[in-house]
Amino acid sequence: MSKIEKNLIHYVEAEPGQLECVINLRELLPADRERERFEAMWQSFLDSDPANLDIYRKDGNRLVYLTEQLIPTKTNDRCPLLLVLGNPASHSVKAGMFFSFESGGREHRFWKNILRPTGVLDLALEDSLPVEERNVSRRERILNLDYDSCFCIGLTVFISMPSAASGKWSGIAAIKRLIGLKALRRLESYERERVIDCAKVFLGHRGAVVAFQKNAWDNLRSPSAPEYSIAKAKAGKLKGTLANLSSIPLYCIPPTRLAGPARQVLNNFFPNTKFHEL
Repeated sequence: MSKIEKNLIHYVEAEPGQLECVINLRELLPADRERERFEAMWQSFLDSDPANLDIYRKDGNRLVYLTEQLIPTKTNDRCPLLLVLGNPASHSVKAGMFFSFESGGREHRFWKNILRPTGVLDLALEDSLPVEERNVSRRERILNLDYDSCFCIGLTVFISMPSAASGKWSGIAAIKRLIGLKALRRLESYERERVIDCAKVFLGHRGAVVAFQKNAWDNLRSPSAPEYSIAKAKAGKLKGTLANLSSIPLYCIPPTRLAGPARQVLNNFFPNTKFHEL
């Protein structure tokens, strides 16, 4: 296991596809009013998804939780492509796989309606398979590069703190509500470093990064790249280079909830799954 030490947060590799994160709440929430606000919100946040009880633990000034990061260590001659999502859904973290299922145990649109039709990655599986079996198969195939694609796929999240998949406490908006905007900005600086470090190792001097969310794009882009807007994302106009790594292209796709536009823009960026310029 490797460990990245930080004053505010550190990350420890746990099970395949997961990191254990430990946040120093004194560093994240240095002002009394920030900490009081967090404590007042905490139980409501924790109760928003049953999986939170299995992945979060608060011990005094330490907030410990599991998050998602699935980066294969095997290599081949395929071009690496790092997909950066917003923040993980709590139920997917508990299940041990990105986008583990939608309501009713259905196959998630990310696999079925976005990646598979573009040819970037086909790991969609039949709904008739048990959810646990689908998740294990998908995780093992990504780790072992056992799929047809011209890309070697890695997945990570920008904000590591998980939240519910829907409702008041969903998405990065829930994390902002829980800790406040100032604390979110503090956290983003550490998360940005983690993702860029991940990209350096996984991509080397080739490949690309694809962001699926506003915070990810605005924090990872170089200063010359355009600022985020949903209109620009849907029009496929958000492209540039990764901050501090000008040799690595960075693209932004509409969020996964907009499956049609996300699929179209991804297909436009990588037509016929061939991208020789990488």
